[in-house]
Formats: sequence, C-alpha cells, structure tokens
Amino acid sequence: MSTPRPAALARVRTIAQDAMRGGRWWTLLDLERTLRADTDFWRDLWAPSLAIAAHKVGLPTARERLDEAIDAGFHQVDLFEPELSAAFGRDEDWDGVLERARANVPGPPLRITDWPEPGRSAPLRLEAIAAHRETQLRRRLPEPSAGAWDTARALLAWTNGLWRHANARINAGDSLDILEQVALGARYSCVEYSIVLAQGLNAVRIPARKADLRRGDYHDGVGKGHAVAEAWIDDLDSWVVLDGQHGAYWVDEEGRPLGLPELQARERPARPVNVGPRDGITDAGLWSAYFRHASVTGAAWASSEFVPTFQDRFVVETERLLHDAADAHPRLSDIAVAVTSLDGAPAVRVVPTHPYAVGGAMDGRAGGAWALDRGPGEHRAALAALTPYGELAARELRWSAG
Repeated sequence: MSTPRPAALARVRTIAQDAMRGGRWWTLLDLERTLRADTDFWRDLWAPSLAIAAHKVGLPTARERLDEAIDAGFHQVDLFEPELSAAFGRDEDWDGVLERARANVPGPPLRITDWPEPGRSAPLRLEAIAAHRETQLRRRLPEPSAGAWDTARALLAWTNGLWRHANARINAGDSLDILEQVALGARYSCVEYSIVLAQGLNAVRIPARKADLRRGDYHDGVGKGHAVAEAWIDDLDSWVVLDGQHGAYWVDEEGRPLGLPELQARERPARPVNVGPRDGITDAGLWSAYFRHASVTGAAWASSEFVPTFQDRFVVETERLLHDAADAHPRLSDIAVAVTSLDGAPAVRVVPTHPYAVGGAMDGRAGGAWALDRGPGEHRAALAALTPYGELAARELRWSAG
C-alpha cells in the first residue's frame, strides 16, 4: 500500500476528523484504505475510530479493527470513551480487552533521574563600573593571569600599592575617577581601595562587590567600620574577602582563603596573608573585630535584629535585608539544566549562574547542547559552567534509557 503524498494525506486526515465528529460513519469507512497507509496515526487514532464507525453501521467486523489496534500497541482507550464501551462493552471478554490495552503502555524511552539546580539566594549585585567606562579601566589594570586566584592576588597587591592610606573622601566617584585623582596626588580611605579593587576585579571578569564591615555597637563612637572587597574565585569555588587597604586576605588553619560567612563564624581570629607592598595587617585580633557585622553591595544580614544607624550619624542603607549570610553568598559554580532538542533527540544544555560565564561543558567537552545517550542502562555526566578562567566545579546529571 503506497503512502499518500503529504498534501493529500493532510486533506484525508481533515475529512476523516470531520466525519468522526459529525457522525458520518460511511464517509469515514470509505477512507479506510488511505487511513491504513497513515502509519503515524493508524494504530492510535484511525483503527479505533473505524471500529466505532463499523459498529455504528452494524458491520460484523467492527471488533476486528479494535483488536488489530491493540495487537499493534494501542492503549489510549480513554480518548475514545464512552463510545468504545458503548460499542463493545457487552462483549464477554471486554474486561480482558481493556487489560490488554492497558498492558500496552510502554515505559518512557529516557528518564532524567537527577539534575543540579542553583541554591536559594538573594539576587546578586556586583560593584562594577559603568559598562561604557569598563574598557578604559581595564587598560589601567595588571594583565590577568590564567587563573582567577592568581589574577585576584595580583590585583589586590596592585591596588594596595596605588597610594598611602588617608581618611579622606572628597567626592571620589568610580574607580577611574579615583585613579585619576590619585595620579594627581590624592590619598583616600579604605572605601576607595574597595571600590577600585571590586570594580577592577569585575573588569577582568571576576565577580566582586564592596563589603562594609562593622564592629560591635557600631551605632555609636568612631572607627567602627572598615571597607573591603569580596570576590568569587573560580579556582577556589568560594567567596574570598580581599582588603585593598592592607593588601591582605584571611585564611583558616589549613591556609584556605575565607569569605565573610566563615570569618563571621570563627571564634578565633583568622590569619591574615599580606601580599601588598605596604600597610599590611600586623594585629589580627584588632582587624578581626570588624567582621562582627557586615553588608555587601545589594544586601545586608543579621540573624535576629539589625541596627540601621552607624556611629550615631549615618544610616546603614541596603537594598535587601536578609536573616542569613548564606543568602547573600550564592555559589556561582551552581548551574541549572535546560532540556532541549538536538537533531530531534533529547538533549541538555548548561544554564550558568556565574555572571561572567562564557558557556558550558559536559564531561570536559565545551558546547551549547549535548544529546543524551539513549543506550540501555544508567548514565551519568559531569556538567559545568565555563568562564574566562576555565571550567568551574562540576555538577552531576543522571538519566536512564531503554
């Protein structure tokens, strides 16, 4: 039996559907020869429809069409109820017919059984220079290294050496404005160090924000605050505090660089590591006291109560007030998984959370999407986001087929 041309088949399908809806049973039966050639819909649509039509006009072969469909794998009985039961429900074997049909439901050819998704966090805000000024800033910065951590350390040391600290703020502006004033002899406070460092890090595609630190009882007195930067370091898969004024960062007992949540949770002062040319930290206890309270670009947090007054003169402003520091520290190696089609087959692609991601990888292979292996059995793969500094920490995807 030859297959009708697509245009002709489309017309036949329309006529058949209209005949079924309108109860024109002989019209539908007259199309049987052509409908049998419609391999896409014969088993699941036309065979049961013709069985109903044959019953309606009293043909003794009505059940044969339904049995043929079930033998071929038909199982969507519910789509044709109550017509099928009205036509064949009095048959002695009808319950067995329904069981045969239900047994035809196949298992899915492929099931994604486990996949990564980003953790809960507040929206990420970075301390970045305006886009139209970024290229100009980048020209002034040290050349990035292959790794994010080496690049961040070099930029930290460079920032520390730009000027000698002074408690002065004179409408400093963004990092380019600060650098231009420094070139004319200006000296600034910790705030300006943090702005230059954070905006410089973002310019070389290392996510960073300004962090304001506050000692206990910061609502009154003087010298209760300090400003640093906090950056997501791809190599370390973590946030790290970087102090531009002192050219320093803090590490734990194993030498692991620390971010704000870890520093706030410590009972003993962390060890500072000085990489800048001057003004390094010598009294760890003194400076660790500033980690009692903190906020970053876009968010502040407090477990129980938040004091919005600083040194009896200023308001501690924040775009979002949180209870948990973890909500302000998304893991930027986290990814979501998108399901898509690749050449008609199920495929996945990586959806990064890292703001400077340049793509994704599956099992170390960079690409836009990857077809899922449909060979029988259990499968797994490592998915990761890619940044200018390489592949981030991988997350596992699992699926089964067959």
